[in-house]
Amino acid sequence: MSDTAVSRQDLFKACESLFGTDIDVSVEFLRYLKPAGVKAAYRKKAMETHPDRAVVTSGRADLLTDRFKEISLAYKLLLEFLSAPWKYSLDEKGALYQRRSAPRRAEPAAQARPAARPETFAGARKTPPRPPAEPMYSGRMPMRRLLLGQYLYYSGHISLSQLIRAIVWQRLQRPSVGAIGVSWDWLAGSDVLAILRGRRYGEKFGECAIRMGLLSRHQLARILEKQKAAQPQIGRFFLEEKILSSGRLFKLIVDMKMHNKKYWM
Repeated sequence: MSDTAVSRQDLFKACESLFGTDIDVSVEFLRYLKPAGVKAAYRKKAMETHPDRAVVTSGRADLLTDRFKEISLAYKLLLEFLSAPWKYSLDEKGALYQRRSAPRRAEPAAQARPAARPETFAGARKTPPRPPAEPMYSGRMPMRRLLLGQYLYYSGHISLSQLIRAIVWQRLQRPSVGAIGVSWDWLAGSDVLAILRGRRYGEKFGECAIRMGLLSRHQLARILEKQKAAQPQIGRFFLEEKILSSGRLFKLIVDMKMHNKKYWM
């Protein structure tokens, strides 16, 4: 990576290229993003945008090539950033992740003796230290309706990184707005690329399509309904990862419904 500073906007844009604009990308999202998630998102997007798919999808190879390059650059930027996070410092005021030199190792004292190693049984491997536990949310429960993942986080049952992993897992398994629009003949492949290129910073794909006159609000609503129905329920993630038991998850879903009843619109 070059010594030039990488702005938050560059990293946010890269995340949107891989994960889509319906994810609320933030500094916390970047802090908890893992290389495995980036690689999984890249593989899915690369399959959708590789120029060789033009033969199968009757799309234009040159348009797919441009999109594939965008995905590849986003992937490289995020992977380089995540591969050496200690080389960056977050300046909250300047909003820059800027390269910094690694701290110099302190020279050992002239007559310093090596620290004694803990006793171990013959042939036994040393147990590596456990990583520190992630802090859980301990503030007040928001006074509004919550989705399941949000409720689990705000009730202190999952960490922020677990919530982000669950959201990414769910998003990667659902069809994109553009893919559904193309399958229903409401969008052409060239329309999808025009929307991706014409999006304003932070603008969702569907909202940009409406602004450009390529989709109506009714069409977008239909597409979002289909997308929601096609994605797996987020609770499945916490069961598969053994973060929560089925009995505990069922109890928390009941609690969430009781909470949400207080805030009917």
